[in-house]
Amino acid sequence: MKFHNIIRMFALILSILACVAAECENTNTMLASDKIFSDNRETIANINEPDTNSKTAEEWFWKGIEVFHNADYKNAIKYFEKTIALKPDLAEAYYNMGIAYYDWNGQYEKAIEYYNKAVALNPNYADAYLNMGIAYADWNGQYEKAIKCYKKAIELNPNDADSYNSMGLAYMDWKGQYEKAIEYYKKAIELNPNLADAYYNMGLAYVNWNSQYKEATECWQKAIGLNPDLAEAYLMMGVAYSDWKGEYEKAIEYYQKAIDLKPDLAVAYYNMGNAYVAWNSQFDKAIECWQKAVELNHDYAEAYFNMGMAYEGIGDKEKAIECYKKAAQLGDKDAQEELKRVGVSW
Repeated sequence: MKFHNIIRMFALILSILACVAAECENTNTMLASDKIFSDNRETIANINEPDTNSKTAEEWFWKGIEVFHNADYKNAIKYFEKTIALKPDLAEAYYNMGIAYYDWNGQYEKAIEYYNKAVALNPNYADAYLNMGIAYADWNGQYEKAIKCYKKAIELNPNDADSYNSMGLAYMDWKGQYEKAIEYYKKAIELNPNLADAYYNMGLAYVNWNSQYKEATECWQKAIGLNPDLAEAYLMMGVAYSDWKGEYEKAIEYYQKAIDLKPDLAVAYYNMGNAYVAWNSQFDKAIECWQKAVELNHDYAEAYFNMGMAYEGIGDKEKAIECYKKAAQLGDKDAQEELKRVGVSW
């Protein structure tokens, strides 16, 4: 019986870590960790006591910050627009507009427009270059442009660990330059030894660069030590114990910890199901996991396929065909081949 290898998860996690990495939060700085799993957002730029007589502009600005922190991006943008109308040379207002557009349904092009306006007013605005790079990376993977922005951010602020971490992500995603990415993660950690995201991302680079699991697990363990709530690090530890060590019971413990921290992490349920099958063919438990995975992600073709194989393994051919059909409709080639073999269309 052929099950999708758990390693297929890596392609998935590298593609969704913008959303699995978009779910981690850091209230100090915006990291680009949200591409690889960790989604860290820069807290809105603040301004000191205004050096202008335009008290009304200041009030609108702080009102924008207040509603932004309540995730009311539409009104935040409105208030920053009012700020700009009264004080058009305030770079921070344009910068915060960029962040609001980024966070409001990923309006990357609009975000970049406002980051550009911020650096036009303040050419030394390192954070604006950093966030512009993140927006370019997330907007159809424009990594060359992203790297140019990160380089500028580093030039302006060479001690900013987040910029090096973001550069590592760009090199990792752009043509799989894992060795180069690791260099930047190490520099980020040198500048900020408590940057859990850099350790997490470095682990991903090691495992994708010739499956260096030993180095990868050391990185993820360090990330967990620094941030015990980093669900994705537990997820990847589960992958390592399952795929590298073959210790499926231990892998399931890590997947469960990831789920405890992030109950909507569909890939953790998917991998747990794979581990249950590998660990003494526990099909019933595996099916429960994959059912949860497809509840969370209705387009999870791999989970439907594996569920079909499990149902076939316990002799329920009707349910197996049903699952194969769903997987085939989602484009899963293995499911399509299974249905062709038994003469069933989808």
